[in-house]
Amino acid sequence: MSEADTVSPADIAGLNQAVVARGANLARRAGTGLLAVAGLGVLAWAWTTLRALDVLGESYIGFGDDPEFGLDDRIDLVAGYFNLLVFAALAAGVGVALRLGADYMVARTGGSLTGVRPGEPLASVRRWPPDEADGNGGEAEA
Repeated sequence: MSEADTVSPADIAGLNQAVVARGANLARRAGTGLLAVAGLGVLAWAWTTLRALDVLGESYIGFGDDPEFGLDDRIDLVAGYFNLLVFAALAAGVGVALRLGADYMVARTGGSLTGVRPGEPLASVRRWPPDEADGNGGEAEA
């Protein structure tokens, strides 16, 4: 058997890197999706809470301007919808954790978090921090 017919440690390392990069891409997309779901959950909580308290138009519960509907009743009403906010916060936490884990995996396998690839000319990369003296905010000259 020749060297070309066998799997080398470099081949295994390259395959492992590709698998981790694919998994990181999936985790990044799932994390972004969870952050979007969390945003919708916060909006749903705000909408139902404000509607129930008769802040946004007519209340669907029917309390309206009832003088017997006091502060304690309003607190009880808001507490009933608090689970939406808690679930949205949990989704946001898991989404952020997935994004951070994905970025860590990419960085550990030698990938680029910024999209800059080895071999690109430095003139195409934006400098950080930008030089204020050049007047173009750090953009490379074309």
